[in-house]
Amino acid sequence: MLTQADFEARIVAALDDYEIQEQYNAQDPLVIQQIRSIAAFLALFSQEIDIAELEPFIKTRDRSIIADAANKGILPIGMPAQHILEVINRAGNSISLSQGRLIEDNSGRPWRLLQSVTVSTGETGEVLAEQSEYREVQYSVQNSESFHRTQIKLQDDLSLAGLTVRDDQNDNYLLKKRWMNVAPLEYAFNITTDSLRRIFIEFGDDDRAGCTAKANQVFTFGILETYGDVDISRLKDASLADVFNADEQRVSVRFKQGGAVRQGADPLNVSELRVLSSYPSLYDENAVFLGNFDYSVRAKFMPRAYYLAVWNENEHDRYYGATYQDINHLHIAVTAKNSAEQATLEQEIIQYIGQLDSLYKDRVRVHAVLEKPYALSLNGRLAAVHDLDGVKVQIKGLLVDRYGQTKLSASRWLVNGFNTQEISTQLRKNITAFQDNISDFSLSVPAVLNKPHEWVYISNESITLKLERTAEMGAAWVL
Repeated sequence: MLTQADFEARIVAALDDYEIQEQYNAQDPLVIQQIRSIAAFLALFSQEIDIAELEPFIKTRDRSIIADAANKGILPIGMPAQHILEVINRAGNSISLSQGRLIEDNSGRPWRLLQSVTVSTGETGEVLAEQSEYREVQYSVQNSESFHRTQIKLQDDLSLAGLTVRDDQNDNYLLKKRWMNVAPLEYAFNITTDSLRRIFIEFGDDDRAGCTAKANQVFTFGILETYGDVDISRLKDASLADVFNADEQRVSVRFKQGGAVRQGADPLNVSELRVLSSYPSLYDENAVFLGNFDYSVRAKFMPRAYYLAVWNENEHDRYYGATYQDINHLHIAVTAKNSAEQATLEQEIIQYIGQLDSLYKDRVRVHAVLEKPYALSLNGRLAAVHDLDGVKVQIKGLLVDRYGQTKLSASRWLVNGFNTQEISTQLRKNITAFQDNISDFSLSVPAVLNKPHEWVYISNESITLKLERTAEMGAAWVL
């Protein structure tokens, strides 16, 4: 790739005006500024061309990754956190809090009660709450058109967690992604997104799929929004958002210690979308096609798990041996970020797989995850100017930060372990000691196949470093 200086030299060499050449040689600011501006533009443009050559194989630019997610129908959906609340009644009468009542935590976030609770005088009751906020929006269609689309306006810092649609005849519309298996005149809608991660509701067409949105037709959108990931360790005191009588003024609300039911999750970020973009474009939420359930499950549950793997009967027979008990079964292995919701997360994945394909309903086996530190040996030599101990700390810090136990790169099944070429590139790029022409290193990794339930990651203890200060600064001078 040509640098800015290369472009500037070629532009100057192509000048055929003697006066401009003399001005350039005299470092005239006007001429210098114009030529260097053109060189800078060409240098940046050449970088884009180089990246574009790799884009069909590896998505590298953020906008390409987001566009790929939009084409695959990956929506920026958040997952509300759920927690047990303790309601303490210090009033003289019993208190009843109905389902849907709003509670505010110590950060001002709203929580909705998912069930009703009645607490007698002087007692403490428990109730399940969810960090979400529900509101309804009226929308009037201006023009009749096939597959009419309108944007959903979300509140600041909130993510979409759920959506309901009904028309002015009180007919409820069901969500049908990509209009799969939707008959004409069926009450259905689709949700799409764009490269700006905006969310749109799409109605159908009477002659093809769904119902056409008619002019002046009024729809009611029920929007459920959430803040997504919530730091559960900081949840302590809470309060009623509204107080309706004197008895409720003597009611205290707090989060139960260890009462987390479900960890909240933000919409997938660019790093997580980059993992999904590495899957072939044929795979989408229709997991039955080509049998790739790993993609669909990962797209939905990846933010809530440190490790997640889904494999089918063929893969299971290859690594564990064939048995009649595994016929027509899927297998999963998962480690939840919040250990308290491990069992809940497993059941949610099992139910989700059953929704994707009824054949696997109640036919999913859960395997315990086995931690398997990745043994990596690095042999190298450094120039005399480098500090051996300092370089070792830098190497271990870089590898653990990128391929550690809780990192995204270690969150899926790695059959052959990590890519040593990628590791070498990261070391040369980020470790200054390996950027000169004297220092050098080589990597050695085990040549073993990892099973789907084995969680492969790099830790400080799994890294073996053998660095020597044997590289010279160059040939000795003889005076």
